[in-house]
Amino acid sequence: MRATALICITLLGAAFAQPMVNHLDPAAGDFLDFPLDSVKRAAFNAYQSGDYAVAARFYLEALRYDIGNSGDIYNLACCYGLLKQDSLAALYLKRAFRAGFEDVDHVKWDPDFDSVRTSPVFSAAVDSAAEAAKRRASARGSEFDVTAQTFQPCYVHLPDGYDSTKSYPLVIGLHGYGSNPEQFARVYERTGRHGFIFAVLRAPYALNAGKELGYSWTTWSESDSTIAKRSLWFSTDYVAEAAGQLAARYPTSGTWLLGFSQGCGMAYAAGIKRPDLFKGIIGFGGGLDTLNFAAADYAAARKLKVFAAHGKEDRVVEYRYGATTRDFLKRQGFNVTFVDFKGGHTVAEEPLKQAVKWMSGK
Repeated sequence: MRATALICITLLGAAFAQPMVNHLDPAAGDFLDFPLDSVKRAAFNAYQSGDYAVAARFYLEALRYDIGNSGDIYNLACCYGLLKQDSLAALYLKRAFRAGFEDVDHVKWDPDFDSVRTSPVFSAAVDSAAEAAKRRASARGSEFDVTAQTFQPCYVHLPDGYDSTKSYPLVIGLHGYGSNPEQFARVYERTGRHGFIFAVLRAPYALNAGKELGYSWTTWSESDSTIAKRSLWFSTDYVAEAAGQLAARYPTSGTWLLGFSQGCGMAYAAGIKRPDLFKGIIGFGGGLDTLNFAAADYAAARKLKVFAAHGKEDRVVEYRYGATTRDFLKRQGFNVTFVDFKGGHTVAEEPLKQAVKWMSGK
C-alpha cells in the first residue's frame, strides 16, 4: 500500500513540476477545442491504408486528450505489433488492459500481433493480462446469464418536407461492433437524402470502448456456450420487432436494412430470418455466416434484393469475406448487386449513394 502511495505522489509531483495554468486566462481551456474525432479518424484511416507509423502518431496524439480510451490504446498496441516493435506492443497492451480492455481471447488471435506473438516480452504481457482478467472475473463472482426484456433507443431522421399522409421507404440502420447509433446516424448526411426515413437501432450488449460506450449485436459467456447463438436470434427478433413498430408509427412503402460490419451480418441474419418484413438488404464491410440457416431458409428469402459494398483494402473484415458472401447468395438464387471500392473498413459515400439509388430503382 505504501509503495502505491509513493508512486502516486511521485507521478503527481512530476505533473505539478510543470508551470500551473492561469485559471483566469481565456486561452487556458483551449485544449477542449482539440479536434479529437478528426484525429481518431485520421489514425483509423492511416491504419487502414497500412501506414502504421502515422497511425501510431495520431493515436498517441488523440490519447493525450482521451487517456482512458482502452480501445484506442489497444489500437496503438496493434500498430506497434504491425511495426514489429514487441516491447512497445507489450507496453501499450498492458496499458489497454489497465484502462479496462479485457478481451484476452481477441488478443490471442488478432493477426496484428502475429509478428511479435512469440516474443518473450510480448507473450509475458499477454500472460499477465490473462491473469489480471482472471482476477477481475474472480472478484466479480461466478457469472450466470438471464434473459430480460428492455427498452432500447431508436433514432429517426425524417426526409426534408416530410408529409405524414404520404408513404416513404423506411431504412433501418444497424451499426458495427463497438459503435453506437449516434455515430452511425451520421451516414444519413452522406446519402443525399433521397426521400426516405432513416431509423438507427442500438445493439443490446454494451462494451467498454473508452469514454463512450460501444455496443454489440451478440454476446458470449464462458459458462454457457449457447449464449452466442441465442443472442444472435434475440437480436434478429429485436430488429423484426423494431421494424414492426416503426412501420406502425410511420407510413412506409417498404422496409430495408442497412448494416455496417457486424451490423451487416445482422442485416443478413434478420432479413433471411424474417423476409416477410423487408424488401432488401444493404450491407457494407461485412458478410454472412452461411451456417446459421438451412437451404429452406435461403429459398424462402430469395425475394430479398441485396446490395453489398466492400473496401478492397479492408483489414478489419477482409474483402474476400464480402466477395464470398456475394457468391454464396447468388448460388442460392438471390439478386445481388456488388460494389467494391478503393478504401478500407468504412461506409464510403459514393457506394452509399449508389445504394440509395439502387433502393429506389434508379
